[in-house]
Amino acid sequence: MKEILYFFSSQEVSIPLLVFMMMFSEGTALFHTLIFDGLYGITVRPKYLFFVINPMIVLLAWFVRPGASLLALTLLFASVFLLGMTGMIFSGFLKGKKDRAERKEFEAKYQTPEKEKIRNIFFLVGICALIGLGFWLNSQGRLSLMLLIVPSLIVLDAIFLPAAKTKFYKLQAVLPTSKMNAVAMGLVEVTGDLIQIEPVISPHFNTPCIGYAIRIEERSKDKDGKITWSRIHSSSKTGTFRIKDETGKVTVNGEGLEYYIDRVDKEIESGDKRYFETYLQEDDYLLLIGKASSLNGETLIEKDVHQGVFGAAFPHEVAIKNKFAPLLKSFLATLFFITLIIIYILIA
Repeated sequence: MKEILYFFSSQEVSIPLLVFMMMFSEGTALFHTLIFDGLYGITVRPKYLFFVINPMIVLLAWFVRPGASLLALTLLFASVFLLGMTGMIFSGFLKGKKDRAERKEFEAKYQTPEKEKIRNIFFLVGICALIGLGFWLNSQGRLSLMLLIVPSLIVLDAIFLPAAKTKFYKLQAVLPTSKMNAVAMGLVEVTGDLIQIEPVISPHFNTPCIGYAIRIEERSKDKDGKITWSRIHSSSKTGTFRIKDETGKVTVNGEGLEYYIDRVDKEIESGDKRYFETYLQEDDYLLLIGKASSLNGETLIEKDVHQGVFGAAFPHEVAIKNKFAPLLKSFLATLFFITLIIIYILIA
């Protein structure tokens, strides 16, 4: 340490060199201003503060001892790197804290159903297990077995764990449409106009309605600047309402009602997120599948816990899906097997 101090103190610094070093210190002043503002979130006031302080430090050090001005300039440069490194750590900590606060606020406002959280966890575990299996098979020189395993898992999942939407459309294809005055107990399909009883308020647009479905997507950008949107939240909530046709009306307990509706009533983009809300409103014409039971002598339709089916869709959208569903299934099946053949050729 003494050797370093002796080295700097023994240096001769002329006035022209001093002026040059003071001008050079303006460069460190620029970096100091950017670091404090960008990494620490501290707005320097006045903006020229470091552009005055840094040259003054060099000048005052020169008055103490000419060689000390060189030491002062060296320390100013060192401080740029030190402040930059600590600033990156500090800004990362602040960003993490801010992200956690935003996530907590987000989850408080848009509550994710527990069932969806569990499903997401199982999905991630399954993907990780599949990737691990792929690496292990590759190390054994038997990666081609994935061509058998992956399709088998997809088929087994479709047979034994069909999605609620798949169940809904399968039942819709076989269930007869019941009239309100002749609803049998058990799983039923009804169509009619909606009557509001207990309105609910949508979480983002604060719209009163019979029920709502909300979808939130988040924007991300890859290294090439391409923007993609991914869903980060979806949920629905429905109050108690009635559905009527020309023969009468029945009450519906909307808890757990799934929405198979393409219509979007309101949407907005805010920051890096966009929000979509769909509403069930008074006089909407709806197709509904659920469990009919008797409550105090009146028919009540609610979720079938055993079948796991309780869904709503607009009849005209269902008609379009039924018309094009066979063509879509054939196309996807053909595409699936062509993809398997291509992958097999590439691996082999």
